[in-house]
Amino acid sequence: MPENRFFLDAPFQKGLTLDLPQEELHHLRVMRIHPNDTFDLVNGQNQLATVRLEKGTSVVLLEVITKPPPKHQLILAQAFLRPKNLEFVIEKGTELGATAFWLFPASRSEKGSPKLARLRQLTISALKQCGRLDLPQIKIFPDLPKPLPGTAFFGNPGSKTLLSPSSTDTTLFIGPEKGFSPEEENHLHKALKAKGIRLNPHILRAETAALCGLSLLAINENF
Repeated sequence: MPENRFFLDAPFQKGLTLDLPQEELHHLRVMRIHPNDTFDLVNGQNQLATVRLEKGTSVVLLEVITKPPPKHQLILAQAFLRPKNLEFVIEKGTELGATAFWLFPASRSEKGSPKLARLRQLTISALKQCGRLDLPQIKIFPDLPKPLPGTAFFGNPGSKTLLSPSSTDTTLFIGPEKGFSPEEENHLHKALKAKGIRLNPHILRAETAALCGLSLLAINENF
């Protein structure tokens, strides 16, 4: 875990003085960081800064590193799950390299819409912990979203086709705990041109399937 890494949603430039938000000030107190101490600051926009804490709530940016964004988009299109399970997917999916989470209600999904503020905070915490510099976006759709141009897959335990990572933008559709309905599978296959794939010899829980798929796709992208 990167030591003393904090988050600020703002563009970075060497020499700037910026104010930290309240939640990060609380983190500073927990970590016992004092004025004139230095630490790392990330903004989720592919920038990493070394900063010095001033008196009060401000920091001075001493050095700024800007890295290129991911070469390809890796979208997890996830049907609504139970809140605890969805939070787990968002947190761990951030660590695994998902560039965005597209959330939607499937016909067999749990009722209720996810809490975006809570999920965003989980992505920020995971971003700081895992060392990546790009913060994944979270979007909620009214139904199955149209995949990005590139390659699209959907989890189908009955498929005999294994996940075959591509070198293009990829959208991975994962259903709810009870799986996609036959109508949704037909729509994914025929209308959205997604390939039904099996991720494991065993039937996986929805949250396990999401993370298994992301792991396989992220390894192909980054190593």
